[in-house]
Amino acid sequence: MLNLGSMSRDARLSGYASVRTTLRDDTTTTTVNRARITVQALPVPFAGVRIQGDLSAVGRTTADTVPAFSLTDAYVQIIPPDSGRMVKLLRPALVVGQFRTPFSLEYLTPFSQVLTVNRSQAVDRLSTRRDIGALGQFSLDRFAKLTGAVVGGEGANRTTSDGRHMLVGRITVFPHSSVGVSAKWLGQYNDHRWGYDARWIAPGARVVVEGEVIKRTGPVSPTTATDASAGYLLAAFKVLPWLQPAVRWERLHETLTTSSTARDLRLTWITYGVNLLAPQERLRLQLNWIAKSERPVNRSDELVAQLQAIF
Repeated sequence: MLNLGSMSRDARLSGYASVRTTLRDDTTTTTVNRARITVQALPVPFAGVRIQGDLSAVGRTTADTVPAFSLTDAYVQIIPPDSGRMVKLLRPALVVGQFRTPFSLEYLTPFSQVLTVNRSQAVDRLSTRRDIGALGQFSLDRFAKLTGAVVGGEGANRTTSDGRHMLVGRITVFPHSSVGVSAKWLGQYNDHRWGYDARWIAPGARVVVEGEVIKRTGPVSPTTATDASAGYLLAAFKVLPWLQPAVRWERLHETLTTSSTARDLRLTWITYGVNLLAPQERLRLQLNWIAKSERPVNRSDELVAQLQAIF
């Protein structure tokens, strides 16, 4: 959500770029995996606009199916202009356009702030991402926040829909100013996902501990259904202002069923990492070793180096 109080009438330009090198036992690859440009403005006191695009595919071959430019965010956020007591208490907001669906904690965290080089498999495989629709949010002072959305269910940059809209809900309570605990639910006809998450950030962000669980049952295609559960637990500690070790344990269990077969996937990954941070974290070098255990087919461990620059 936008903080309208910090925005100005003039358009503000920002963004970040990310380059990574991945080493496996048989390959080495280097890619520009993010190149985001963001424009934000407050044309009227009660409405903010955000537009963001990704340019990471610019320069790839013309036969590549990935578009050179993709729109990530494009929405308007509206708050009531009335300053009455109920408005101040609930702080309602309405978002219309293309935005992050309010489901996964880790996905709602901007990629430039994720403490490892990748999001977890729980989020990559089971969570929804950006979509087009409307979102509403209410807060109860600093104690709780309720967010709900109705989206097309087709994903980002899709102008057509099959009419099966997706409903997403998320409630977060704050037992302490540094702790948030959430429950979430998503439904799209027979496709149901739910889970919970929590995050603790110590003063000064010196220590961060968070975890998330997501479950899903329902169809993933007209002929295949899933029964899956996944989650992760992450901890990071700033030993020095510029040195932040991090570790994340994650696992996923998924059964994919068709009319004639059933296939089980089991994985457990452990990521050992260290973040080297410039002042104000405008520049960040991340080094991660990802130890992978999977069934029925095992995958190679990875060493990943990622450099991010924020402007």
